[in-house]
Amino acid sequence: MTNKVHEIKLQLRYRDIDSLGHVNNAVFLSYFEIGRIGLFRLNSESYSVDSIDFVIAHIEIDFLKPLHLFDDVILRTRIVKVGKTSFTFDHEIISESDGEIYCHGISVAVSMKDGNKIPVPQFIRDLLIQ
Repeated sequence: MTNKVHEIKLQLRYRDIDSLGHVNNAVFLSYFEIGRIGLFRLNSESYSVDSIDFVIAHIEIDFLKPLHLFDDVILRTRIVKVGKTSFTFDHEIISESDGEIYCHGISVAVSMKDGNKIPVPQFIRDLLIQ
């Protein structure tokens, strides 16, 4: 069975925090990477660094609420759009207790092989939320 949504409790680290006391905006990109890898590992027994070839072409993040070191949050990742050679991840970081959204973002990936665009693999197409 395909698991179209990957959820993971994030462990926020002291090094993630900036001088204002909240998670630095650049760190959210690393959190999103955790979600992308987790979604693929959840759905592909043959997942390895060499088996999925894509690059991130675009990222957008809306920061809705500051995230602090001791906040208990969940990262939710899913694929919401698939084109010929690209696909779009949807990311949300939400409160574990009440579901309040801290941030929302998208990452657009382009399938690549040997420096050239290739069609999106079928197993990624199968992850599309419709």
